[in-house]
Amino acid sequence: MRAAIYNGPNRPISVENLPDPQPGPGELLVRVHRCGICGSDVAMTGAGPLYLPHGRFGHEWAGEVVEAGRDTSLPSGARIAGLPVAPCGACDGCATGNPLFCEVNGFLVGGFGEFMVVPEAAAICLPGSLSFADGALVEPMSCGLHALNFARMEPGSRVLVIGAGAMALSAIFWARRLGAGKIGVMSRSAHREESVMAMGADAMFGFDPDDQARIATVLDGAPEVVVECVGKPGMLELASQVVRARGTILSLGMCQHGDPVVPALMTHKEVRLLFPRGYTVAEFESTARALDRVDVDPAVMVSKVIGLDDLPDAMGQLRSGSRGSGKIHVDPWL
Repeated sequence: MRAAIYNGPNRPISVENLPDPQPGPGELLVRVHRCGICGSDVAMTGAGPLYLPHGRFGHEWAGEVVEAGRDTSLPSGARIAGLPVAPCGACDGCATGNPLFCEVNGFLVGGFGEFMVVPEAAAICLPGSLSFADGALVEPMSCGLHALNFARMEPGSRVLVIGAGAMALSAIFWARRLGAGKIGVMSRSAHREESVMAMGADAMFGFDPDDQARIATVLDGAPEVVVECVGKPGMLELASQVVRARGTILSLGMCQHGDPVVPALMTHKEVRLLFPRGYTVAEFESTARALDRVDVDPAVMVSKVIGLDDLPDAMGQLRSGSRGSGKIHVDPWL
């Protein structure tokens, strides 16, 4: 089988021939159909300070079970997406439904390859209406749901999203479905306006002072929740400037560098600054059901589908700062 390999910080990704994996007890052999490039894949294979383990990577995947090990219940042909951690079921993280904080099991990766083996405990069956392209969006879309749940966003809240990439679209999607009043988006990417509006935003602004001044007028007041999805220094300060007093800032951009804020300004406004991570199992399942009920064309979020041989070049461009116009999906069989 062929798979992409991470060889160390800022080193080129390679595509290599590996032995075909075999499922053990409680495991599934999955033929991967789609896997999305996550912002964390780019950040954690680049300059740090957080790094992926060397080897296979890719966690936004969807695929088909081709062989099931003993002590499993899913049949061959089952269409699944997967959690990036198999819940151990015993630690504090798993007991609260959030296996990303599992203290026993490590991360499950390997979506950038033709096949991967995953524990059945990490598999979520896809609703029949969802394509594999839909399925590979369940993971990133779940992050937006968790973030807004973490913020305890109230129905009718004014929400401002900074950025217009995949994570921003997830935040917009869930803000609308959780009952936000007005949703605005700040972005330099004017070409993303159609996607932003399709996901449920009411207005799009630039980053210049005149546009910032319009936000309160268009949203009927200063935003109560600001979701930062850019991940570059200066964005949290921008969020602190535009959020209303006693509002909430969500950091979803996962900036890998120092991003200073002015504590006096944050204190003056009594702002909550939150750093949500991932999602719970229930939120992952809820996202799959929501995508089944709501007609969201994956093309709104996915700008390009590439093969494995194109992944090293795509990762190199993304590491160099080229963000493109949307999420890139890898089809290992192209």
